[in-house]
Formats: sequence, structure tokens, C-alpha cells
Amino acid sequence: ATAPALAPGDAIGVALMSGDFSMGATGTVTHVDGDLVYAFGHPLYNLGPTAFPMTRATVIAVLPSLATSSKLAGLGAVVGTISQDRATAIAGRLGAAPALVPVQVTLTSGRAPTRTFRFSVVSDQLFTPLLTYLAVANVLTSYERQTGAATYVVRGDARISGQPPIRFDDVFVGDQGAANASAYVAGPLTALYRNATERFTIDGITLAIEADEQARTAEIERVWVDDSTVRPGRPAQVHVQVRTFRGDTQRLDQAIDIPSNASGTLQLLVTDGPRLGQQEAREGRRGGELQSVSQIVRAANRGRHGDRLYLRLSSPAPGAVIDGEPMPGLPASVAAVIDADRLTGGSTSLRSVPRGEWELVVPFAVSGSRQLTLTVDPS
Repeated sequence: ATAPALAPGDAIGVALMSGDFSMGATGTVTHVDGDLVYAFGHPLYNLGPTAFPMTRATVIAVLPSLATSSKLAGLGAVVGTISQDRATAIAGRLGAAPALVPVQVTLTSGRAPTRTFRFSVVSDQLFTPLLTYLAVANVLTSYERQTGAATYVVRGDARISGQPPIRFDDVFVGDQGAANASAYVAGPLTALYRNATERFTIDGITLAIEADEQARTAEIERVWVDDSTVRPGRPAQVHVQVRTFRGDTQRLDQAIDIPSNASGTLQLLVTDGPRLGQQEAREGRRGGELQSVSQIVRAANRGRHGDRLYLRLSSPAPGAVIDGEPMPGLPASVAAVIDADRLTGGSTSLRSVPRGEWELVVPFAVSGSRQLTLTVDPS
């Protein structure tokens, strides 16, 4: 069907988000040339090439002011695509609407029935992460506590054409829990739009958020092993004692495998996800500018979680991180060449090599870190 015509002087809208949440801008049509439409007479955000829905608009009321007058207006039906946002005007073409990113957020809470929100946001390096963040934050602050103790468990995925999905699975507590949960979703989207050098399409984002008015936390109090002297090729039992937000203690047990070629001493780190992520960032394991979409997706899916206990076994050994990818256990000669050339950028050195990693899923946000030294007995 032919798109409805617009005439100079008509109200026109630019929809940035539509559905259960709506956000956009309205203005006035300046000139129409066939199916080409020029409007506003000023920029929206001066973004250059865009792909935003062009809509009809209705002016509800005018609020006059000698300082700055304004209008109350509403967005109407989509009639085309705004393809340019320039210093002198916005411009677009009547007809087909641009592709949007569909988002679904399901909120489960003990204080209200389960609610599901569906909306679409424009595909844009500025607005896709920003509007997704604002929508998730608006869901949490509108239907849950805006301040005070709270816990938010976020699960879901962002589906990208031709790539594995970016998986969301983490827990956030405290006064900033809602903001941190929203930023957690927006972070990988920001990395995609700002760092990827190839085109990509986000097919959709689905989130399931569980809210609780308690700060479900726990702290590592003690870590020990049955025997600090271990044997190659034999398992060792690790015990972790945590104190929960209720004040009681729980003991968690995890068997770790000692490598058959281990010798000397091994370092056992038992830590929470945020601390381990920070340590890896300092080591350069997740540093650098990520370029390919697949690399950004892998980095997002390797992220550490707040509701996990991580046990990492390591030993001294040279290695390097090249373009964001860890390469531990390199021959000394190769590591020396990379280390000598690291000032040119793109690589950092590693001083230890992981010999094993395990994780324990817990029903709360855990914090704390302990490190043990294990002696390898070759006999």
C-alpha cells in the first residue's frame, strides 16, 4: 500500500523506541519532493546517516513561553524511514520502515504478578545500548524498590545473525542493583556497536529478571584443603566456608584435578566473579580493542558471574595476550620475543598459566578472595 502523504507544515515524528515503551521526537515537515521528506530545519542529534522510523505525529497542546515554547505531541503511524540527521535538517523517504531490534523483558517478583514488556528500539550505536538500558532500568525502578536492599537475577540472551547468542546470567545486589543490572545488558551492545569493524544484525533480545527485596549476599570466610601437599594426577578436595546474609555459615566442597605433569608449587585462587574479572583485565586477558563480532561475542560470554565461586589452579609460566586472546604456556623463546615487542601494542605478557578452573554456582551474590599454595609431591 502507498504510504500516506505528508505536506509542508504537517507534524512529523521520529520513533526511537516503540511498543510498551515509547520514545521519540516530533517536529514540522519543511519540504516534500515526491517520496523524499525534509523536516525540522535543525538536527535531531546530528548523527549523520541513520535508519529511524518516520511517523506521523499529532500536536496535543502548545505551551507558550517567552523563553522557550514547547509542544505536547504524540507519535502516530510509521510512514517511512529517516535516513539522514544533518545540521540543517532531517531527511528520509516515505515507504518501508527500517528494521528494529525487538526486546522482551519478563519481570518476576514476590510483590506483584509476573509482567512481560515488549518493545523495539532502533539499531544505532548510540541509541540501541542507551534505550535498552533505560527500558530495563525503567522496568525495575517502576515496579520494584528504587532504593534499599534488593537482589536482581538477570538471565537471557541477545541473538545475533550468524553468531552464537550473547548469554546473560548474573546477579546484582545493593542500592545500585537496578542500575548495574541494566548496565550489564547494555555493556555487550555498546562493545558491538563501537568496536566491531564488520556489519551485524541483532535479531532480538530476551531477558528474564527475578527481583527480591532482600540483599542475597555471602562472603568467603575460609578456604582449606585436606592436605596442602598434593600428588600429580590425583584429585584434591577443596572446602570453602561462606557466611550468608542471614548470618549462618555454609560449607561448599569441590574436587580439583592436579595435572599429571605438575611439579614444584601450584597456586590455588578461590574468588568471586568481579574480582577475577578485574584480575584478568589487569593481566590483559580481556583488554585491547575487540574488532570482530565473533571475538566480542566470545569475550562477552567469558564474563565472570556474581553468583559463582571460581577456583583457579595456576603455576608460573610465560605467556602472552595477543589481540585480546590469551596464549599461556608459550615456549620461553617465543614469550621473550613477544615481550620485547609489546611496546608496539596489541599484546601483553603473562607470568602464570592456568592449570585448571572450576566454578560453583551459589544462590546469592558472593564476595571475597583467598589464595593457597599447594606443594606437589612427585613420589
